[in-house]
Amino acid sequence: MQRSSYGERDYPFGQMMLTLRTTIGLTQTGLASQLGVSRNAVAQWEGGSSYPKAEHLQHVIELGVRAFAFPARHEEEAIQTLWRAARQKVLLDEHWLRDLLHRASASSSEQGAVGAPQRNRTTTNWTALWTVPFPRNTHFTGRHELLDQLTVQLTPLASSQPTALRRAALTQAQVIKGLGGIGKTQIAVEYAYRAREMGHYIHTLWIAAASEETLLMSFAALAEQLPSISFKEETDQRKLVRAVIRWLEQCQEPWLLILDNADDLSMVQPYLPVQGQGSLLFTTRSSAVGWLAPSLEVSAMGVIEGAELLLRRAGRFAQASDEHMNEAATLAAELALFPLALDQAGAYIEETSCSLADYFQLYQAHRHTLLSRRGRQATHYPESVATTWSLSFKYLEATNPAAAELLRSCAFLSPDAIPEEVLTEGAFHWPPALQAAVADRLSFNQMLEALLAFSLVKRFAEDRFLSIHRLVQVVQRERLSPEEQRQWTERVVRVLNAVFPQSPQESTSWHLCLRYLDQVQDCATLIREQHVLLPEASELLERAGAYLYERGLYTPAALLYQHALSMREQLVGETHTTSISDILQLAHIYFNQGAFAAAEALYQRALPIAEQHAGAEPLLLIKVLRGLAHVYGDQGKYAQAEALYQRALPIWEQLAEAEQVRRGGILASLAFVKAQQGKYTEATILSQRLLCLREQHLGPEHPHVASALLGLAQIMTLKDEDAPVEHFNLRALRIYEQHFGPEHPLVATALHALARLYTGQGKYAEAKPLYQRALHIREQQLGPENLDVSDTLSGLANLYYKEKKYTEAESLYQRALSIREQQLGSENSVIIDVLLGLANIYREQEHYMQAESLYMRALRISEQHPERVETTHILHDFARLQHMQGQTKEAVALYQRALSIRERVLGSEHPLTVKTRECLQGLFAVTDQVEETKRMETQQQKRATPVQSQQLEEEIC
Repeated sequence: MQRSSYGERDYPFGQMMLTLRTTIGLTQTGLASQLGVSRNAVAQWEGGSSYPKAEHLQHVIELGVRAFAFPARHEEEAIQTLWRAARQKVLLDEHWLRDLLHRASASSSEQGAVGAPQRNRTTTNWTALWTVPFPRNTHFTGRHELLDQLTVQLTPLASSQPTALRRAALTQAQVIKGLGGIGKTQIAVEYAYRAREMGHYIHTLWIAAASEETLLMSFAALAEQLPSISFKEETDQRKLVRAVIRWLEQCQEPWLLILDNADDLSMVQPYLPVQGQGSLLFTTRSSAVGWLAPSLEVSAMGVIEGAELLLRRAGRFAQASDEHMNEAATLAAELALFPLALDQAGAYIEETSCSLADYFQLYQAHRHTLLSRRGRQATHYPESVATTWSLSFKYLEATNPAAAELLRSCAFLSPDAIPEEVLTEGAFHWPPALQAAVADRLSFNQMLEALLAFSLVKRFAEDRFLSIHRLVQVVQRERLSPEEQRQWTERVVRVLNAVFPQSPQESTSWHLCLRYLDQVQDCATLIREQHVLLPEASELLERAGAYLYERGLYTPAALLYQHALSMREQLVGETHTTSISDILQLAHIYFNQGAFAAAEALYQRALPIAEQHAGAEPLLLIKVLRGLAHVYGDQGKYAQAEALYQRALPIWEQLAEAEQVRRGGILASLAFVKAQQGKYTEATILSQRLLCLREQHLGPEHPHVASALLGLAQIMTLKDEDAPVEHFNLRALRIYEQHFGPEHPLVATALHALARLYTGQGKYAEAKPLYQRALHIREQQLGPENLDVSDTLSGLANLYYKEKKYTEAESLYQRALSIREQQLGSENSVIIDVLLGLANIYREQEHYMQAESLYMRALRISEQHPERVETTHILHDFARLQHMQGQTKEAVALYQRALSIRERVLGSEHPLTVKTRECLQGLFAVTDQVEETKRMETQQQKRATPVQSQQLEEEIC
């Protein structure tokens, strides 16, 4: 299939294919099925972006010939033209073509006695009537699927069918519905012209049905064109209507009756024919049309369609470059892909000769002015976007003030999915008329009925959502004064604060948090634009930020907390304890993102303030000290971290006993830091102290006890991977399952810990299903892109690595890396362990260049925090790669760097330190560096707790 780029689209060929297909009477899907290709392939042909293969084009020609889709007596010439336009690499088989046309001619002659094809139908009594009041829109773009559906639904049946069937087919009617300005009338006009080209109807009649008066006038004007009856002396319009309806019912030729702007369908219904050889097509803003006919709802255009319409209307389509197409797509998206707005923008650009970029900037500053400007050449639709809707708005304000208030409230909410309960449960904060209307379900439905009658909103009953077009929002807002806009923004803030869950940390509330999240995020934009300063605003953003944090979405969480903090500081001052709480939460997010410098700066900023409030708010100082210690600990600065924990510990010990239990996590944190420094006895004592404290005060089955059990197990395995801690993990798992159920994220935490334990012990068969179950829970409960999901992926990948299943391990590591890079960036230290895992896989597969590249990348990132234990892992494993490649000198240097850091950070007797030292000694031994080996052995013997030297095999290093 030949293809072309944006600037090379062959639109003339695309139009030829579109006309041929619709004349045949097939949808894109139907033609694709006939040819054995995808619907997208057909769409690309008709869009001029590709050409069909020769065999596909031949099949299309066959279908066209059988459907008499080519001009009579000029079929061969038209087919040759189509073939050349398709830029086929082979010549058209003229023998095949003549045979095809001969067979079609013979078939047509045989059918002559039964009934001629539609295009040969001729009127027997009257001249063909055409009363469509609009010329064909030369700028009409897209809407292929809608037009295809209209063709299928409304194409009249062949005249050879029995009369009873033909009458049944007449009552086939179709409604085109949608918001004013969405393009309903233009679609009806285009359909009428296409149907005439295809010969589907002899008579095409147009009725303006916006009111009963215009409807009667249209019927009266139509009566004057019917030559069978003289209406010149008749003044009673209703009699004229009955005469026209009678004529339609008795007419033997196929006809199409279009009733445009029929918003009040109940008014129109008495004026419709009930039998005959025709079809009815309505355009309406009303959404409740099922009682009358099937409907097609017109939505906003696609991005490509919108860009093309904009450029065609501006007169710049033929010369459009790729850059212009991109600019047009950006502007079209800003105009919400709304056809009338695109037409207005194109008219303005054409009339003022401004650029697309100029219009974009003007629109940002003068939305309402430009949406109100129609232009001097608006022949097809004379009203602007703003004018089109203003009559509907005024009608609502006069007849249903509550509905008008509801529309205004929706103008300040996120447009695509407005939960109905936001409108009903926040009733206290709405204006009086809206308060009363949302008080019960019946009055609420009645209010929505008024809006649905104009398609100003959509309702999704099953999900209990409303939606509103973004341009309706723009026009609604711009009709209000700046003070009124601010009032509505503050109302929306208070309503959302009332409905957003109070405990977003609880997983049971997450489904509601997610339901309201778009509303809060759009509200945050309004708060910033309107400079709203309310306690409810900061509370709302804090709770939404807490939800995002719990789901591992740290970047959007940080944005909300930053905004909330800014408001808090303006409301209560920078040194108020509530401001400090926001600072600490934001610092904690930065810590989890690996942004240690930013986190440390915030903790240091909070520390002197917390010290000032230490007497009245001791917990605040504990939080600051512990948070800062976390930052130091994760950078490998264990001594500094331990000092901060030790400073916080006596403050914690002065707390009431119940508060000690609640804040006992400080013992676990201090235990971990001590264990990282090789102080295993002290670490174990602290972990056991926490476990006893929680068991004594909370009971042995409390979830906090499970957390302490997992912490104790981790401390013990840091000293000895074979430590007997399995029962701790199993007990924690059982507690979580009993308390929260089998699918809770904390259950996944316990499963992950137990799987990691089994992996370290070489029990791979037991570990694998635990990792898989943990992965399933985390993906389902937290989402597939959550950082906890990446942790479990990495753990399972490590298991496969140990089993030497490198292909499976690589796939999992790559997915874990993708998640972390997406969430935290490609230079964050959190990705180091995944890079190291991938590098080790490539090393074992002897893909040395790939492995070295990843080791180097990991080292470069680790230089941000050179004292971290993770840095020594990279150095140690990279040294092994160099040794495997025979680069002994480089391997020695890397082992020496790793040993230096491990001795300094972990101590000389830590298992990791011992392992690196023995690998280095082994290298010295095989390279005959006897003196260096003796020196290391002497240093080792001088240590207080000597480790018996042991010759290690090269592969364990």
